[in-house]
Amino acid sequence: MTRRLVIFTTLLVVAAAAAAAAQTERIASEKLVDGIWAAPTPGGCNVGWFVVGNDVIAIDAGANEEVGRAVIEEIQKTAGKKPRYLVVTHAHRDHAGGAAAFEAAGAQVMSAEKAASAVLSVLDAAARGGAAEGKAGASKPAANPVVLTVADHSLFVGSQSRRAEIYYLGPGHTQGDLVVVLPGDGVLFSGDLAVNGVLPYLRGADVDPKGWQRILPRLAALKIDKMVPGHGKIGPLAGIADTAAYIAKVNEIVVRLLLTNPTDTMLEVQLSAPENQIENVRITPEHVANVKAVYQLARAEREKVVSSPNPNPTSTPRPK
Repeated sequence: MTRRLVIFTTLLVVAAAAAAAAQTERIASEKLVDGIWAAPTPGGCNVGWFVVGNDVIAIDAGANEEVGRAVIEEIQKTAGKKPRYLVVTHAHRDHAGGAAAFEAAGAQVMSAEKAASAVLSVLDAAARGGAAEGKAGASKPAANPVVLTVADHSLFVGSQSRRAEIYYLGPGHTQGDLVVVLPGDGVLFSGDLAVNGVLPYLRGADVDPKGWQRILPRLAALKIDKMVPGHGKIGPLAGIADTAAYIAKVNEIVVRLLLTNPTDTMLEVQLSAPENQIENVRITPEHVANVKAVYQLARAEREKVVSSPNPNPTSTPRPK
């Protein structure tokens, strides 16, 4: 009797864990306008999808294949069909990790040209891992996965009035960020170039803070009513200005820090100085790490310039 009770209790625990896992992978979407949806995912990344003509285009895939499959299920439920294309706004794992699930479901994966290698690596790793471990529901390995790339801009134009514009605006959050604009609907999918209510992530290996600062005024100039940010609340546009203000201020702080060349400890102290504080931003570990990362990048660039020979030395005029 005791043994049966132990087995029964164990089964209840396993069932509860499975139910919790299933609940974690559920996606609850909201309709922004007719034919356009967006949703947060368990990994923290926002995803979206919309109908153009007879096709569904998805934006970002979530952090892993399980999340990706849950997103596809929600797309099927809301749009009535599986996605034909997946646009990956950038190659960070929380946005691209579920791409293999979309590929396995028949979607063509798209990314910026400069993000293609990293996205292909995600697809290859997921396929190899799923095949090697025999994971239930894992993506079917693709012999030669193909990623369509966007070098500058691309368009989806349907037989109806909807038009989707995809743009690469230069290095920013990463070297390969895409944004998707639905001008007729007033909707922007900004990826992590603009976030709502959370700090931008400036600690990536290929971040370009100055380039990012140049991009944001272009997003601010768009005639849009709703934004799906990479992270944070879906809908509000305030994140464009907030992200721009934060990055501009961090760049400004780093210029001052370069004058004193502080140690890590002193850098944190200097962030408490009035001139280095940012309105409505607390000095959290995340903020300190952002400033340190940008400072280290700026210092490395300066040292590179100082150590490099002048590529265009001033020529000495010949005597007449």
